[in-house]
Amino acid sequence: MDILTHALSGAAVATCASTFVKTTPLRKVKIILTGTIGGMLPDIDAISMWSRFDATFGKLFGLSDTGKVVYSSKFWYSHHAFFHSLSASIILGILFILCIYLIRKSLKKTDKHFAGFMKDHAIYFITFVLGFWAHLAGDLPTPASAWGGIALWWPGENYTGGYGKIWWWNNYDIFLLIICCIIINLTVPVFKVLRNKSKIINSIILSLTFILILIQINSRQYDYAYTKSTAATYAEMERNSKKEQERILGKHFYKLMDKFDSSLKIYF
Repeated sequence: MDILTHALSGAAVATCASTFVKTTPLRKVKIILTGTIGGMLPDIDAISMWSRFDATFGKLFGLSDTGKVVYSSKFWYSHHAFFHSLSASIILGILFILCIYLIRKSLKKTDKHFAGFMKDHAIYFITFVLGFWAHLAGDLPTPASAWGGIALWWPGENYTGGYGKIWWWNNYDIFLLIICCIIINLTVPVFKVLRNKSKIINSIILSLTFILILIQINSRQYDYAYTKSTAATYAEMERNSKKEQERILGKHFYKLMDKFDSSLKIYF
C-alpha cells in the first residue's frame, strides 16, 4: 500500500492546488492525475528489484552489478538516490510537460513555442512537483536502511531523513487521513455556499491533514530505525508495525484494512 499512499498524497496536494486556477471538470481531473503521477514517480528507481531487470536494463546499460545490488547501493540510479531528490522533481517536471507539448505539437493541437506552452500549463508542472515533494516528505521518516535516508539534495552526496519514525509499510492511519483529505476537498466545491471559499477551506484541510500525519508519525510506540537488517529484525519490525495499526484503528477496522492491503498485490 506504500506506493498507493504516495500516489494519493500527490492527488491530495493537486486537489487543493486545482482550486487556485479556473478549471473545467475535465481539467481538474487532469490536474489531480498529474499530482498523482508526481506522487508515484520517485519509486520508479525500485525497478532494479524487478526479476527481469538484469536481463533487460542491466544488459542494455552494461551494468556490472545485479539489480538487487543496485537497489541497495548509492549509485545515482539506485533506490532513494536521484529520483528521490528535489533536483529530479524539477528536471522530470519539465520533461513531463515537454512530452505533453511534443505530443500536442505532433497532433497539431498547439502552435506555441515550448516557453509559451509551459507558461499556459504551469499548473500541471506545479502539481507534478508538489506531488513529487509529497512523496519525498513521506519517505523522510522511514528507516535509514542501507542508504541513510534519501538523496534530497542530489547531486550532493549527503542523504537526508532515515529517522525510523514509521515503518515502510502498513501505515493505514496515514493512508486514511489522506483519503479523508481528498474526499473533503473534492466535496467542498459541490456546495454553492462554500464554493467561493474553497481555496481557503481546501488549504486549511490540507494543512490540518499534514499536522495530523505529523502527530501520528511522532506518536508511534515502536522505534523503526535501523541501518543493517536481518530477516529476524525485519520480521519483528513488520509485526510491531501491524500491532501499532491495530492499536490505532482497533482490531475490527485494522483487519478490514489489512485485508484490503493484501488484496492489492502491490509489494512496494
